[in-house]
Amino acid sequence: MEFNQHVDAVMSTFVDNTKFFREMADAMSEFSDDGEIQKLLDASAQQRVEHAENLIRLKSKHQSLSQEMQKAQGESATIEEFERIWQERSEAVERKRINVKNIADFKNFKRTVESAAAPGSAQNGQANGAARADDDDDLIIEGVEDTGGEIFSLYDPWSKALMKNPVRNRMCGHIYDRDSVMLIIKDNIGIRCPVLGCANKTYIQPAHLVEDANVRRKVRQQMAEEAETEEGSSEEEDED
Repeated sequence: MEFNQHVDAVMSTFVDNTKFFREMADAMSEFSDDGEIQKLLDASAQQRVEHAENLIRLKSKHQSLSQEMQKAQGESATIEEFERIWQERSEAVERKRINVKNIADFKNFKRTVESAAAPGSAQNGQANGAARADDDDDLIIEGVEDTGGEIFSLYDPWSKALMKNPVRNRMCGHIYDRDSVMLIIKDNIGIRCPVLGCANKTYIQPAHLVEDANVRRKVRQQMAEEAETEEGSSEEEDED
């Protein structure tokens, strides 16, 4: 499994665990505990957010290093030249400060975990899920609280490449790259949503995949935010 997939899987597990503990706490709500269970839930949710901050920092750095390695390979004619360029570029990445709190992945994860830990969130999530089955436009594609899967990602769950033509699965709200999903389901009618933790058990059909301006806008907006964060980090480095 590729490094970024490991990170996404761990963060999805964090969310699933938070939901499970919330359900257990709700089941025990008839017992009076003076709020001790909620305190434990809030504390564990905060720990997951802190762990996620470190994971997303590592993920961002890994992506930057991968990009710089590709650039170094393209600019090098010899092994010696590659080693020199790669050392310069990798050291620059290591020096760069990453403000994780401005990254969309972290914002979405933090909001999702805190929402999942809130009292009554399990019942509210079920009610909201039923309502959204009748109204696709209300699906929240950034988060996991309504679809049961991982945080909204710019990367296709199959190819792991940056999405160029995003489409939304009407049955669960998760996003795929059209080229990837159509290639996968072309000769196989038994493919379900690949996003880890997704509650949707319906096999993907072409009719389930929809393009809309909202999805495309959110993808472009998130790309712009990450580019702005990257630029801000570079400016801070230059000032130092």
